[in-house]
Amino acid sequence: MTTTTDLAARLRELPDDALERLVLARSLPTAALGESGPQHIADFFDLAEALRTDDAVDAAIERLPRRALLALRTGGPVADLAPAVALGLVDESGAVDDAVASRLAARPDVVPDEPGGPAPDRPVATDRQDPADDDERARATGAEHAFETLTVLAELLRAADAGAVRELAKGGIGAPLARQLAERTGADAAVVPDRLVLLDRVGAAHPEDGSWKVSDHGHTWLRSSWPDRWATLVHDWREGLDPAVVEVLGLAGDELTDVVALGRWAYPAGARWLDAVLLEAAGTARVLGLAVDGRLTSTGRALLGDDPDAARSAAAADLPGTVDGVYLQPDLTVIAPGPLAPADDDDLRAVADLEAPGLAARYRVSEDSLRRALRDGRTRDEVLALFTRLGATEVPQPLTYLIDQVATRDGSVVVGRGEGDLGSVLHGTPEQLDLIGVDAELRQLAWERPDLTTLVTKYPPHVVASALEDQRYPAVLAADARPETRSGPPVRRRTPSRSPEQAARALVERLRLTTERGDAEPEQEWMARQIDMAVRGRTPIRVTVRMPDGSERPFSIVPTSMAAGRVRGKDTAVDVERTLPLSLVVGIESDA
Repeated sequence: MTTTTDLAARLRELPDDALERLVLARSLPTAALGESGPQHIADFFDLAEALRTDDAVDAAIERLPRRALLALRTGGPVADLAPAVALGLVDESGAVDDAVASRLAARPDVVPDEPGGPAPDRPVATDRQDPADDDERARATGAEHAFETLTVLAELLRAADAGAVRELAKGGIGAPLARQLAERTGADAAVVPDRLVLLDRVGAAHPEDGSWKVSDHGHTWLRSSWPDRWATLVHDWREGLDPAVVEVLGLAGDELTDVVALGRWAYPAGARWLDAVLLEAAGTARVLGLAVDGRLTSTGRALLGDDPDAARSAAAADLPGTVDGVYLQPDLTVIAPGPLAPADDDDLRAVADLEAPGLAARYRVSEDSLRRALRDGRTRDEVLALFTRLGATEVPQPLTYLIDQVATRDGSVVVGRGEGDLGSVLHGTPEQLDLIGVDAELRQLAWERPDLTTLVTKYPPHVVASALEDQRYPAVLAADARPETRSGPPVRRRTPSRSPEQAARALVERLRLTTERGDAEPEQEWMARQIDMAVRGRTPIRVTVRMPDGSERPFSIVPTSMAAGRVRGKDTAVDVERTLPLSLVVGIESDA
């Protein structure tokens, strides 16, 4: 048996990384991990006490697999106790904490019977042969589910990147926004929040300061090919699963219909948390196209495996191939008969708006979309060349006319950086520059005209473009002339919540500082806390005292109080009361 003092000493000796892992694994309450408050952990004794409460022990027992629970009850091999050691329930020698033993005794229902083989009620994966298990058909269905999910996730990332995904003050997104995003992504409004959660879990996007932000990983994912998107998404999802879930899914093999029952067999005490997590994992496997009708496909197995090349090859074999061209319609719609390569899709979105995402996506060209392209620095010829390159048909006359019409109004005057990045240079037709050069409202720009199609000024491009727009000239900034994005005015931000990893690291750092603080004999303070714990628990301890002649003598006592630098207690060897100066105590061991 081990006590609070024993556990505190063991925790104190752990390396920082091991201690952080233990704190993280035990999922202590937020109030305990805080830096202040009545429940906060101030030293290793507080941490030991927090880990030994009934709730904390129960939560840890729920994370133990069947073999570890059996070893706890019967004193099985130390190797079987490894998961319990990692959670601080048992020391390296196999000694069980008395708080753990007490909780196990109080919960006989969670301790499994000793198995002579597979438990009679353990679910066994079967090899059912029915239409739902036809792998080729199931792979096709799974690929459809995967493509739908990949499309929705990509559109949500683009919406987040545009600042269109905002959080409510209480967290989550509102129903009106869910409907807007559903219309944009082609998904049902009810699944939009779940897809955002999935993006967060795989590290592609996350809520920050009231709106969702796309991570570097999310931007990279968006630029990836469709097979890479599928393989990467599954890999990142699997990496984020709890180890217990991974273990149960491994035991389940291809059959995911009975994962809850199998989870209860593998983790007899874990139903309270594991049931829901396993159901969610099985549901996500369906959403990701890994399983159909509760059974993994061969592609699903490859994507969940450890071979990235095999995963990508399997994804590429099942997903529809990308198309090289789109159909340009006289009504200014653009039809993609299949998935576009991400680079082609980005180019098309620069000059058109997506109306209907999906396997056969529909885009629409409008004055606004062309004006946006021109103001982003594309010229009339570049826009026309893009449609010519992507179009499987000739560019329709109505589209050419619209491009010319918008370019004449909005893109015929281009403002670029001057030579040596000094000032600005305007390019346009001689007639346009004649008007600009004599415009009284623009006289302060002090134009110089080196040739008929060029004007030069000392003012920066963004100032010149703004002045021209104010006077309704069709001016756009060249791509290399846009000003660098600058931070806006200071705003009041919510303090971001710490991740569990950050909270565990901060606690460990605080405990180390507490132990080492000041120059006042930290070991003396440590022993005082050991005695205090023994007083509170009426726990027998062995105290080693330095005698006046320099020798050391052990006393076995049950301490009853500690005050004024002295500890009082009953000597268990001779049944007398003793008072020992704390300053002469050189060592304390549990005598329980």
